[in-house]
Amino acid sequence: MIEPLQINENSGIPVWVQIRNWLFFLIKSGQYKAGDVLPTVRELATQLGVNYNTVHKVYQDLDTEGLICSSKGKRSFVADVDSKSLQLPDSPVDMVIEELVRVAEGENVSPEEVLARVRQKLNS
Repeated sequence: MIEPLQINENSGIPVWVQIRNWLFFLIKSGQYKAGDVLPTVRELATQLGVNYNTVHKVYQDLDTEGLICSSKGKRSFVADVDSKSLQLPDSPVDMVIEELVRVAEGENVSPEEVLARVRQKLNS
């Protein structure tokens, strides 16, 4: 039986990142295997008590990374990936940094600008 996720609103980690990392862990640990059908976005959102769009974002992210296969109107399922090669970040801070880097790259924000913004936030 798959251990349900307990969302921690006070962790400082965005809810969608918590869900993403939970699903990532389930795939990496083999609790979800290649071809396993995932709950629908609506089912998982209801189960976790979060917004539909939050789970939709998670599924889109995992699909982009090649961990799941999803298409509009069809059930999402776990892709055929080598779970041994998947690596979880070491800490919550590393998870947030990885997400920051991914978003910054997607928005074409330079590393220098990212560092400047982080320094500004740390000093405020």
